[in-house]
Formats: sequence, structure tokens, C-alpha cells
Amino acid sequence: MELSPRLQAIARQVPQGARLADVGTDHGYLPVWLLMNGYIESAVAADLRAGPLDRARDTARQFQQTGRISFRLCDGLADVREDEVDTIAIAGMGGETIAAILHAAPWTRQDKLLLLQPMTGAPKLRQWLQSNGYSILHETISREGKKLYSIWTVRGGTMPPLSPAEQWAGVNCNDPLRMDYLTMIEGKAEKALRGQQSAQAPDQAAVSYFETVLTGLGEMKKELKRMTTVGGVFTFLQEKAPFELQESFDNAGFLVGREEASVSKILVALDITEQVVQEAVEQGAQLIVAHHPIIFGGVKSVTDQTSTGRVLLSLVENGIAAICAHTNLDAAEGGVNDALALRLGLTDIGQLKQEGVDEQGRPYGIGRVGIVPEQPLYDFALAVKRLLGANGIRLVDGGKPVRMVAVGGGACADFMNDALAQGCDTFVTSDVKYHQFLEAKALGLNLVDAGHFPTEAVVCPVLRNWLSKRFPQVSVSISQKHVEVFSYL
Repeated sequence: MELSPRLQAIARQVPQGARLADVGTDHGYLPVWLLMNGYIESAVAADLRAGPLDRARDTARQFQQTGRISFRLCDGLADVREDEVDTIAIAGMGGETIAAILHAAPWTRQDKLLLLQPMTGAPKLRQWLQSNGYSILHETISREGKKLYSIWTVRGGTMPPLSPAEQWAGVNCNDPLRMDYLTMIEGKAEKALRGQQSAQAPDQAAVSYFETVLTGLGEMKKELKRMTTVGGVFTFLQEKAPFELQESFDNAGFLVGREEASVSKILVALDITEQVVQEAVEQGAQLIVAHHPIIFGGVKSVTDQTSTGRVLLSLVENGIAAICAHTNLDAAEGGVNDALALRLGLTDIGQLKQEGVDEQGRPYGIGRVGIVPEQPLYDFALAVKRLLGANGIRLVDGGKPVRMVAVGGGACADFMNDALAQGCDTFVTSDVKYHQFLEAKALGLNLVDAGHFPTEAVVCPVLRNWLSKRFPQVSVSISQKHVEVFSYL
């Protein structure tokens, strides 16, 4: 079963595990698809007419979902209880009808997520929502054939006053279809203005209103051209973790995509796997920012016969760009190693091996050192496992309590002598080889291997916070599908 692009866009906004009410369910495609794909456990399908509700039952029977959907023949939410749903989809209706349904169910303002998709009357619905205690949190645009639809994520609350142009087109955002949507809305406003101007007795107030709307829409278009692009994100990351700091063997940088492509959603991940790309597709992300480069070494072909080829094909086919910040992010101030040191509770943090200073005068280099309260090694190792969410820890006891700690995200055991030179008794890193454990034991250094993923995944929240702060109009999330690959018995 496949959903139309419009229903797919709505489905993407439904939270995992939601208790959904689909009002005006018609064929019941939305709740049935969500149930089949494990996004929700149960649903209420409501419709005013018996025919559409019967079609919804047929769909549920066809896909063996009848036991998980409650069918209600009712006007709007009249037969839906407040305590049985937390998410409500009302799509494919006129704005006035949607407003009437919500007016009759004021409880929808209380801790409910509303997914609204008006077919007509959007300006009046936006005004009504604002005047009646609702807040439009986000609008997503979907193309179906030649038509564009706007899906609104709404909760009870207040929002800033909407300008006339925003009443018609919503608040400007970086949606890839936003420019096309503004052009469509502009055409409707122009038609309304011409209708007023050609009347025998034009309503001058209405003429002035539509002129104001059109002026505002024009300003929105200008603003949109200055909005976030893949190139803009790359330029920002260059400021935070200059790519020229990367090691000679590395391939960090802007690796896939178009520089001028618009960005409204970014997915952050440690690696770009096939599962991460699929997650980006499901979220509608246009860019993945990752730590490990997707292209590493020579790539002589891009086909579906290799995992790298499949990832690259999927990125290109879905219009998703990729920026990878690797050893430059390891070395940069505030990057992987600072994040690791802070996660482990180190204080008085300094460089393990400073390589130099960047053009902004910031020191850079691999690894960090810092202080923790003195404690036994095994107590510290257990804390490392817990703080990093590691599935297991390997360690060698150098015969000292833990006090002065060096950290190196990823494979950094080659820096043991630097740790000793800094006076460290303990080194936390990953991918330690057998002979390195032997060497650490001989040197009297506590060596803790906490795993590659756990010691570097700490940078994903940092990237998310950097990007969210710099690009507040862009939705930034961390991959939930990419997790530690190792298991321990």
C-alpha cells in the first residue's frame, strides 16, 4: 500500500506511538498505512458520511487492520473522546469546516497535536486559529501532480500576530517547495485583487488589503532567496571546524549535492548508512551532516553492487546532500574531543597534542586532557560505560587510581606517550590493538577502550546545537536509526 504524496507528508508528522484520530477519513488510507508500518498502535477513523466510512472499513479489512481501528460515524470529533487520542489529523476539507470542527471540540487546545490540511480558506483558518488559542508550529508543503498542499502542525497556545501575507501563505520557511507555494498563493491573491478592481463598485478596503498581501508575498520571495542553502551550512561548518585542519588521509568536506539547494531539514549522524539515508527520506531532510566521510579513498564506480554505491545513489536519487566533518572536527575547539571530555566530567580541560592555531587564533589538535575526582579505575570505567551508553568496555589496569585523564575520540591509542607526557594516569579512547594494551600495561597507564561509536557519537548533539542556533528556521535532528554496531557477550 502506497500513500499519495499529500498523505505521505501528513504521515511523516505523526509521532511514533501516537493515538490518532483521522477526521474525514474517507478511504482510511492514513490510519491503515500508519498501523501497517508500525508508527501507531491504534486509531479512530471518523467520517460524517456512511459511504466513506464503509470504504475505510474495506481498506482496513483488505490489509488486516480492522481490529486496531475504531470507526465512528459522526460530525467531526463529536463521537471522539478527549482521553482516547493525542494526535488529530483533519485533512482535505475547507478551512471553515476545519474551524467549525475545532470550535465544537475546545479540548483540542489541551495537549493535542493537530495536523491540518485545508483545501480552501487557508487565510481565514490561520486567522481563526490565532484568535482561538492555537499556534501553528510548522508548515510542510507537498506536491501532488500539479497541486501544492500545505500541512500544518498545530498545538494549543499563542503565536505572534500574522501579517496579511502570512495569513495567506504562512510564516516563511526553508521548505524546498516554498517558492513554488508562494507563487501559487500570489496567483490567488492577484485573482482576488483583479476581481475587486473589475467590480462596478470596488471595495477600496479590500483592494488595499489584497495589495498589501501581494507586497508582503513579494518580500517573502526576496527573503526566501537569502535563506539557508547547502553551501551556507558548509560555510558555517567551515567557520566552526575549518576543513583545512583535516589530516592528509582524510576526505572531509561537501561530498554530495548541489551547493545552492535549499535546506529546511537536516539530519545529523555519525555515519551515512543506507538506513540513515532512508531516515532522512522519511523525515523530508535535504541534507545529512555526518562525522565519517561517505566517500573515503578512491571510488571507481557508483552502482548498487556496493554499500557505498547504494548510499550515494540513494542520496542523489532523493536529492539529499552530504557534508562530512571528520578529523577537522576531531581537532577543532568544541568538537569531538571537547564533547567527549565534557561528557566524562573532565575539568580544567586542555589540549593533549596541540598542532597549532587556526586563522581565528583557536588552538587545535587531537585529544584533550583534564581532571576528575580521584577514584579507582573500575569505578571510573563503569562511569565511562554509563555516560557514553557503550555496550561494553575493554581496559587494562596500569596500577594507578584515576585522576588525570586523557581522551581521544575514535582510534587514538597512538597518542599514549603524549598522555604520559602530560602527566596522565588514564587514557580513554577506542579501537585499541593488543600490542597497545601490552604497551600501556608496561608504561603504567590505565587504558580504557570505550568503542569507536560511543566516543565519537557525543559530537552529534554538538552539531545539532550548532546548526539549530545558527539556522533557527531549519529543523535539525539526530539519527535514531544509527546506533552502536558492536555487541558483547
